[in-house]
Amino acid sequence: MDDARSAVMRIRHFMFTGLLALSLLPACSSEDTSDIDSIESDQNEVAEGAADKADAPISNFTYYTARPDFRRCISPICGGYYVKRVNQTWTFCPGGGPANDPNWTTGECYVASADLGGLPVSGGLWKGRVAPKNYAGYGNYRQFIGTEAWTAAGPNPATGIFYRVNNTGTVCITFPCPTHRAAKLNSLVSPITIAGADLSLSGADQAAIDAGYNQMNLPAGTLVAGTTYTVRGPAGTARSLRGTQFYLPVKAAKTCYVGGCSGQVCSDRPDVITTCEFRPEYACYASATCEQQASGDCGWTKTADLAACISAATDPGFCTSDADCRLEDDYCTGCDCRALSSAETLPICTGPGVRCVRQPCGGLTAACVNNKCVAR
Repeated sequence: MDDARSAVMRIRHFMFTGLLALSLLPACSSEDTSDIDSIESDQNEVAEGAADKADAPISNFTYYTARPDFRRCISPICGGYYVKRVNQTWTFCPGGGPANDPNWTTGECYVASADLGGLPVSGGLWKGRVAPKNYAGYGNYRQFIGTEAWTAAGPNPATGIFYRVNNTGTVCITFPCPTHRAAKLNSLVSPITIAGADLSLSGADQAAIDAGYNQMNLPAGTLVAGTTYTVRGPAGTARSLRGTQFYLPVKAAKTCYVGGCSGQVCSDRPDVITTCEFRPEYACYASATCEQQASGDCGWTKTADLAACISAATDPGFCTSDADCRLEDDYCTGCDCRALSSAETLPICTGPGVRCVRQPCGGLTAACVNNKCVAR
């Protein structure tokens, strides 16, 4: 504990000196590159053993990046995770490992295991604390005790400052508009109002980006890494956030069930009952996947094949077998043979019609080819 206190005193001195030097520099950049450490929060964690120092329902403290350790050796020596506090220079890394391993590190802290309160364990962002743990036969190695897990929505690396972004509910008729609030994680710095956030640089697909914006409407918001920059418009100037990566909350695993009279419902209830009117698009779900989605809810996984099937099924000309098709002679504007589904009828003819030497559909049969009725 004396080593930890000594380290804290040295860090305070360096922090004060650095802030004094920064206060003498002119503010000439529109990018938010601040990195103000709050060492006091570390002291609270050590003294109280708390995973969360704030009293608010949604706290912005004790967030860590987490990445898997892919080294190949025996656990707990290898195979855990590397964690590091976001937006902070120092990470408290108590006990465990070699005897000379410091309690404070400017790098990542290795933890041999993670307990996230029943949530699936994977890399991303975690909320919690690092604590020692004794592993039989190996001595003390660290573990992470967490209450939240967030997963990266896209493949690109996260750079910049980590924020919690919420929708303010403000609606404007001009630009820039203060539509969102960004609170820096692990920091006592007051939240800033921003004119929106761009999530496209994360490399996430459109469905994930939409989920990211929807998550901003909830109290927990969306966790976004990036930098702020100045935007200008008719309403003046404002800051906006250019996200390099964003994170969605990991939900507790759910078992999903297919239900409904026609197997068209995907939910977390095994006993869903619906009325039994059949629609052609219900047939598309027979080959679809019912599983937990990024939102945490059960649903049909959207694929190109499913979208194409539903699109075709909602077309009045959709068919699934030859029995769904029939041929109609059309004498309205020519000697035409129309292949129609059971849901289609010949359009009303407003002309005088024509005479044909032979029956247009004579000798032909109706068939369903690629879910469309044809004459052959």
